[in-house]
This record gives sequence, structure tokens and C-alpha cells, in this order.
Amino acid sequence: MLSVLENLSRSSHPLQEIIIVDSGEDRLSPEDLAPFQQCPVFYLPAEKSVCIQRNAGIRAAAGDWIFLCDDDIEIPADYLGTLMRYIEQNPDVNAVSGHVLQKEQDQWQSNYPVTSFARLLWAWLFQQSIWGEIECKASHGLARHVKKFYQHKGNHLSKAGWPVLTNFSGNAFITPVFGLGASLVRKDCLLQSPYDEVLDRHGIGDNYGVAAGFPGFSIHVVTTAFVYHHHELGNRLDIPVSWFRRTLALDYFRQTKPALKHVKKGWLLWSLVGHSLFFLAKRNGPMLHAVLHSLRLVATNKNPYTLGRRQSQRVIEPI
Repeated sequence: MLSVLENLSRSSHPLQEIIIVDSGEDRLSPEDLAPFQQCPVFYLPAEKSVCIQRNAGIRAAAGDWIFLCDDDIEIPADYLGTLMRYIEQNPDVNAVSGHVLQKEQDQWQSNYPVTSFARLLWAWLFQQSIWGEIECKASHGLARHVKKFYQHKGNHLSKAGWPVLTNFSGNAFITPVFGLGASLVRKDCLLQSPYDEVLDRHGIGDNYGVAAGFPGFSIHVVTTAFVYHHHELGNRLDIPVSWFRRTLALDYFRQTKPALKHVKKGWLLWSLVGHSLFFLAKRNGPMLHAVLHSLRLVATNKNPYTLGRRQSQRVIEPI
């Protein structure tokens, strides 16, 4: 958290306030906050729920625009200024982010190009997610057909509801879903589409539900702006658990968000069949278990998030 404050204190764009919503026991002391008095820092306590924390901070914010920022993000000094200039040039924008770079094999990258036609065909057949430009070299008839399909669709949601981002070009691109951990969003939009507090305390998949309530279901991503996501290791879920809960969140939001009414249960189940076959072939037992568990809950209408909403209660740990 202190590193984020240090980043923000060096921002070339002036900040109106900084709101910290903390559920931890080791709170920042007045001495910790003393170096950042050039911008008012407000400290709010909250229970252990990412969605509850974010909603509390949003309600308390005084400005019309809110910078949502995770505590493991490194923010260059010119980042907010770049986003604000884009907003001034595009006044109808409701949500804007820069690239979020993650370290993969000692290299920082924002997307994962598809270089294998087999991988592309599998994603197309089972309506699974793609988060990268299509760079496979295959040029036979089927390959041309599949590539043309993705070129025509652009950034979209698959029939199963998974995000498909294949166009990262230009000064900015538009996508229905993007991570909001380093984004500027109109406060009115966040009040109208708050983080869903039915989700577990980690909030896995929460940005998906929030974005589904934005006008036009669109987020602008400025390609000249970027932050570094350092993936704080503390308090993180194992990958199979995180994947399982993200799938449950997708199934939950397709039932509760009008913008997702086109996402059908049958396609989501079909995509999970594809995932199960993939992890079976890879002999990845933990991931196969996570997929089969989610497939069973979705197929039998026993998604704990959906049941929790009906019972007006929050789900603490769905697995």
C-alpha cells in the first residue's frame, strides 16, 4: 500500500483525495501517512470483502471520476495524466484504463498472442476466452474462416460469456470487459453498477459484473498508458480455486445482468466440456477437478452465488 501511495504522490496529474479502504489488522499509522499530506488521505475500515471495500470507497469519494487501484499496482507518474487527456478528448467515455502489464518468464506483457491454429480452433469450437492478437500462420480454408470470424467480431464476449480480446491496435481500443484495477470510471456508473457483494470475500470475477452495467458495456483502453501488476503473493488463492470461482461468477452474472442475457447456459457448459478435455489431456488434476466441479454446479443450478442472491446473503467460501 505504501508503494502505491508513493506512486500517486509523484503523479503529474493532481489528485483530489486518496481513499484507503482496509480490512487488515496491520493498519497504516499516522507516521506512515505523514509523507503524503500534499493530498488528503482518508482511511476507512471495512470487513474482509473486496466488493464491500470497493463500494465503501466509491460511496465516500467526492470526485466525479474515481481511480480504482489495486494495492499491488505500480503506477508511472504520467499514467493518470494520459488517461485524463483521453477523457477530455472523448467526453462520452465512462471507463478508461491503460495496459496492465504482468511479468511472464521475466518479460512484461499485456496480452498473450495466439500463435497456434490448434489453440485458435479449440477456442472457436468451444467458445473459450482469447486475450491476445491472432498470429498463427495457418492459411488453409478452415484457418481463413476462423480468422475472418474473429476479425469480424473484434473484441467481444463469446457465446459462453468468456472475454475475447483480439484487437489491441490503435491509440485506444474498446472492449466489453477489462480489469478495472488501474482504471478511471465515472462515479455515477459505479453507483449504478456496484460491485456485487454476494461474491466471496476475494471478489473473483467482480469486474466482469461491474462492467456489464456500464452504458454500452464498453471500456476504453489507451495503448500509450500502462501500469505494472506485481501480483502480491499474500492472501492469493490457488489458480484452480480462482478459476473455479471466476466460472461461478460468470454463470451468476449471465443470470443477473441484462447485458448478458445473450449468454446461454448451454454454451457455457459446452465451453467447460472443452476445458475439461484440455486439462484431462494435460493430466492437470487440480484444474480438471475445478472444471468438473463448476460444470456440475452450473448444470444442476446449484451455483452458490445464485442461491446466495435468492437468500439475500453473501457467499463466504464457495469451495
